[in-house]
Amino acid sequence: MTKIALLGDRETAAYFKVSGIRKSRFVKDRTEAEKALAQFLSDTSVSIVLVTEPVMEWVQPTLAKHRKEYPLVVSIPTKKGPKTSTDTLAQLVKRTVGIELKVKK
Repeated sequence: MTKIALLGDRETAAYFKVSGIRKSRFVKDRTEAEKALAQFLSDTSVSIVLVTEPVMEWVQPTLAKHRKEYPLVVSIPTKKGPKTSTDTLAQLVKRTVGIELKVKK
């Protein structure tokens, strides 16, 4: 059975844990975030890693070195709302699917 994992702030991690995501990890700083992400990336039972936007900024260098298809790492907004733009989504699609999307505004 494949699993979903989450890296995020205390509130988001608690919410997802209560919702049934057992591999939900609260991280306080860059060091903890990078260590937790490395564990999730090496766990063969994890197929999707959800990462809150602030934590994604911390783990971006580690993620840039990750060249495997799985697990898929997806940035999600916090309770305060999304920071991302369509460019970030297009980059995610290009990296995971290999197709470049151009969005007209």
